Amino acid sequence: MLILEDLYLGDIRPSERSFKRNSQYAKALDDLVKAGDALTDTLTEKQKEMFEDYITAQREVNVLTDCETFIYAFRLSAKIIIDVLMDGTMKEI
Repeated sequence: MLILEDLYLGDIRPSERSFKRNSQYAKALDDLVKAGDALTDTLTEKQKEMFEDYITAQREVNVLTDCETFIYAFRLSAKIIIDVLMDGTMKEI
């Protein structure tokens, strides 16, 4: 059960992932940053504050969504493993 120990001790952090600099994700992130910078350059100080509040709220929603997706995927994976080990005789859990 070493992987569970690593998870418990924080040596595995599913929410922290790296990506390659030339990947599709890196390009999309770069486009997002450039668009955000272009947008904020056109805003007043009050609008910038409002936009920052919006971004903060969006990040919170993303964290909650990512967590729920992780839990769902983990449970689904466990069900698949159980079904495989039970040779397809698993009833709905």
